Amino acid sequence: MPETADPQPSTTPFRWHPPQPVLEIAELVLTGALPVAPAIVEVPDEIADRLAGGETIEIEDAEGTPVAGVTEAVAGGDEGAESLVLPEFTPRRPFAHGPVRAARRSPAQVREALASGPAPGAVLAVPVTDLLTAEQVEEIRRQVQESGAQVLWIAVFGAGRKLPLPADGLWRAVRDLATEPGAQAVPVAVPRLPHTEDASLITSVARGYGATDVLTVPPASPGELHPSFAREYTRAVPPPHRRGVTVFFTGLSGSGKSTVAKALGERLLDRTTRTVSLLDGDEVRRMLSAGLTFSRADRDLNIRRIGFVAAEISRHGGLAICAPIAPFASVRAEVRAEVEQVGDFVLVHISTPLEECERRDRKGLYAKARRGEIPDFTGISSPYDVPADPELRIDTTGISIDAAVDQVWALLTDRGYLTGPEKDR
Repeated sequence: MPETADPQPSTTPFRWHPPQPVLEIAELVLTGALPVAPAIVEVPDEIADRLAGGETIEIEDAEGTPVAGVTEAVAGGDEGAESLVLPEFTPRRPFAHGPVRAARRSPAQVREALASGPAPGAVLAVPVTDLLTAEQVEEIRRQVQESGAQVLWIAVFGAGRKLPLPADGLWRAVRDLATEPGAQAVPVAVPRLPHTEDASLITSVARGYGATDVLTVPPASPGELHPSFAREYTRAVPPPHRRGVTVFFTGLSGSGKSTVAKALGERLLDRTTRTVSLLDGDEVRRMLSAGLTFSRADRDLNIRRIGFVAAEISRHGGLAICAPIAPFASVRAEVRAEVEQVGDFVLVHISTPLEECERRDRKGLYAKARRGEIPDFTGISSPYDVPADPELRIDTTGISIDAAVDQVWALLTDRGYLTGPEKDR
């Protein structure tokens, strides 16, 4: 009989869909904008363990396309083994995800354009991360003219970077500034990362794109925005009553968050012309998140899915009302950051005490959790991170639903999201 070969271990690399900052760092390194990956990134325990064991990790983008591989990491930063320096990336498939993709150019393409400009040689980069006034633009152009260098305008956006304009709006404004002969403009995603100095990372990227020096944008003084930025700001930031907003309720099971959220939605539909969408925790679990467990990873994924839908609703000027338990502060912060890129976010903590929630126990869940029949039950066998700075905190003990809704209504009215029952009818 022929010998049977020993079974070989699988060589299929483990795939990881990392947070957007990791994808952005990988792209900067692989395109040559950064000679090495100087940034420390947060990784899950499983990824850290696999890298420590010598495995190759395939990094995939939001569409599931493998864009890079990484086989090595070293610990760094203040948070121990979960904060790693990923020193080298191996290219896989081209990056095709992320904002302003069609306008992005590689450092090689930008360098080539600068080399063929009217005055090849010195290149002064102007990284733009904020709105610019007409006076700032005038001062920048004066300094560029005095230097005799070509100018490279860089629209800097990226995950974790809170901008006054969305990435596409910032890019259009910066592109409109590049009107001088030989001037170049490029949109670049430079993430804001823990343990990494923001200015030094941007400077490194600017040099990667061919800059010989980097101009520090002069501080803003009171004055009118430059027309390019004024136009985009008006487009991106409509008046509050037309702005997309997410009202995100969080609280223990039985706290009353779903009841208050539904009553708020009904009142908004009855008294305003707002487009209202309700994302209730239980309903989302049955539909959008069907099949997910109550493990920490799946709970986080469920909240991220809610956040994604809420951000899309807010992006288009709608009002999203979300009512999950959302027990973990870190994921609530992720959702806030995602929504605030396109609209406004209002966190409402329904702070009804555990004792009252357990007394109500309409579904009998607390009783089952106390008997050990439901593992990882929030408030009993799984923690709840009490929000430190919600926009509103409501204890529904001893108050009517209408009274609770009144509090949310007052907040939304004070912030200008509602123009009033009479005007909106």
